[in-house]
Amino acid sequence: MDPRTHSYQHNGYMIKPLKIGLALSGGTAKSVGHVGAIKAIEESAIKIDYVAGTSGGAIAATAYAAGRSLSEMEKVANALTWGKLASIKFSRLGFVSSDNIYELMIQQFGGDIDFSDLKVPCSVVGTDLHSGIKHVFNSGSVAKAVQISCSLPHFFLPIEYEHKMLIDGGLSEYLPIQTTQDMGAQFVIGVNLGSQMGDYNKPKHILQLFMQVNNLVARQNMRRSVQYADFLIEPDLTEFSAFDFDNSEKLIELLYDLTKSKIEDIKTAYNDKNKLINRVRSTFKQPNKRQ
Repeated sequence: MDPRTHSYQHNGYMIKPLKIGLALSGGTAKSVGHVGAIKAIEESAIKIDYVAGTSGGAIAATAYAAGRSLSEMEKVANALTWGKLASIKFSRLGFVSSDNIYELMIQQFGGDIDFSDLKVPCSVVGTDLHSGIKHVFNSGSVAKAVQISCSLPHFFLPIEYEHKMLIDGGLSEYLPIQTTQDMGAQFVIGVNLGSQMGDYNKPKHILQLFMQVNNLVARQNMRRSVQYADFLIEPDLTEFSAFDFDNSEKLIELLYDLTKSKIEDIKTAYNDKNKLINRVRSTFKQPNKRQ
């Protein structure tokens, strides 16, 4: 019997399935690769109980949580361009607006849906510009949450929301492992697209400079997050640019193949933790025996 879907007896104690969470990191243009990871997990019949996403990962997380088909997700990913995500909007704080991201999400969901409308519990991570503290969205407008989570500082304008100025979630939790755990996940699979982002290359233009500054901050909190993951999928994406949407199909295929090759390892890690936790539960539930 599959312990991921059923309770069963093992050595006299009951094994109950652990709740599984999927945490999707940021990655700008490389975030389309998350679709490949989701596809491999779906095909493996691993049931995801919770999903969380940061920045580009928030787009994939909410699409999955909303029940979008994999073919629809691939179609959207392959059609993305910076022109569809950014628009010119003059302001004292900058000149590039992320309003297009909001409109794109409205279009994909067929309206301004609420988190309560999602089929899988989902959280999206943003960052408070004033305090630097993580802001977790799990209620209200899904499209607005995704827009905020994707609003890279130095590139997109910050967004005023509930009397706060909020920006990209990658500056507070690039890989939202702990957010997924806070939702109730007991076994978290993390898809980390930034494991190689510490490599230094001399910036060729101001956008690359901004990205490297953002990466300095994101790298620090990412190192903390990976310690809490139960299983990590970390592709080497150094050949891909953070600003290049021309390799979407290749990225999706790469993440699909890598994740598919890890499925049995994921199941083994899950079963090992499942048995350990339930053995501990059983031990504490047993009444003390009198001598």
